[in-house]
Amino acid sequence: MKKKISLSTMLTLILLTMALTISLTMLLAMRHFNNQLQLVGERQAMYTHINDVDKKVREYYPDLDEDALRQGITQGYIYGLNDPYAVYYAPARYAAEKIRLAGKATNVGVALSLNSDARIVVSRVQKDSAAGKAGVLVGDVVTAVDGTAVEGKSLSELQTLVSTAEKILLTVQRGEESHAYELTAFEYTVRTVQDTMLDTIGYIKITAFYENTPEQFRATVSSMLDQGVTGLVFDLRNNAGGSPAAVQEILNYILPLGSYGTMTDVNGTVTKLTTFNSNQLSVSTVTLVNSGTAGEAEFFAGVLQDASLTTVVGQTTAGKAKYQEYFTLDADSSAVKLTVGEYGLLKSGSWQGVGIQPAVTAELPLEQMSVYQLLPPAEDAQVQAALVQLATPEPPQQNTSTTTTTTTTAADTSDTSSDTTSTTAAK
Repeated sequence: MKKKISLSTMLTLILLTMALTISLTMLLAMRHFNNQLQLVGERQAMYTHINDVDKKVREYYPDLDEDALRQGITQGYIYGLNDPYAVYYAPARYAAEKIRLAGKATNVGVALSLNSDARIVVSRVQKDSAAGKAGVLVGDVVTAVDGTAVEGKSLSELQTLVSTAEKILLTVQRGEESHAYELTAFEYTVRTVQDTMLDTIGYIKITAFYENTPEQFRATVSSMLDQGVTGLVFDLRNNAGGSPAAVQEILNYILPLGSYGTMTDVNGTVTKLTTFNSNQLSVSTVTLVNSGTAGEAEFFAGVLQDASLTTVVGQTTAGKAKYQEYFTLDADSSAVKLTVGEYGLLKSGSWQGVGIQPAVTAELPLEQMSVYQLLPPAEDAQVQAALVQLATPEPPQQNTSTTTTTTTTAADTSDTSSDTTSTTAAK
């Protein structure tokens, strides 16, 4: 027999429940209020400290450059966050950063490096830039800039000069011949996706993930599939990432329907990333990575590896799973880039501080590491390791590493590094 609860007992229980709820709510509210009060106190102490410094400084430095001072204070504030990915952009630098993220550049389109003989050579040429149109080639040895010999000048000094010059006379040695190119900087579209055919394999190098990278990627993959490639190599070596939206658009183009990753914001809110079309590639792929592969490039490699849609070859990546966002400062159109969340893979989770582990370890000889962009594919041990994997009927399972030899007998093919950019994504 069921015992009935009296009306008075029920009312008492309801009142007790309400009282408990109100008490808990008030407790949480008081705790939040106390935390906010503490934050206000800490902020007030900081403002008081800065004001104290300002008074002392102005007593002895009456002619301060207010703009420079404001930028210096902001730079120091960002440095104090102890976040290696946070950056302050002064107005002019932020304007240039927006151009870069849009996949454009305003320079002569040349990047330099030291070759194995310690000579300064052209390592990258943007096809649509002044240098590309003039005929500057990867491998050209730089002998003079604006009529002055380069002997005694550092690589960083010359790269800065070439990257910032509005007009420059570049003299190079190519074999036995000397060529002089008068180059004038103009805005052009950066080719972040370059390609070449290695017999029946399509080789695609992605140097960054900018706003226009998805369009270039789709066009390149579509063209290669139309040519009947039997496999694809995605080269992400030294790709430092870029736009979260860009890498998501690219993944949506090559993944089957379903979830493939997560983004967790600083408040702990998790957003699942999902494709809306089933576009899984019909050919096998290999993804090349190294220690310079970071951010969105790691996400690309990790997602495909998690889904068993690629074999990752190369070296452990940088270990940057955190992503950032730009915030414009109204006072002067400067900006700060702040970490706002962290990527995650469905199976492997976050790779922050750990990196993406390649299924097949392949390293370049020490003497080639700094000049790998000058190597033709037949002399690039990591590219050759990728080709070996595509020739293997059953690629190795994830996280089973082997070491690749540095000599191959594959047929020589043309280098594509002449169509890469000297800038990388700031992430």
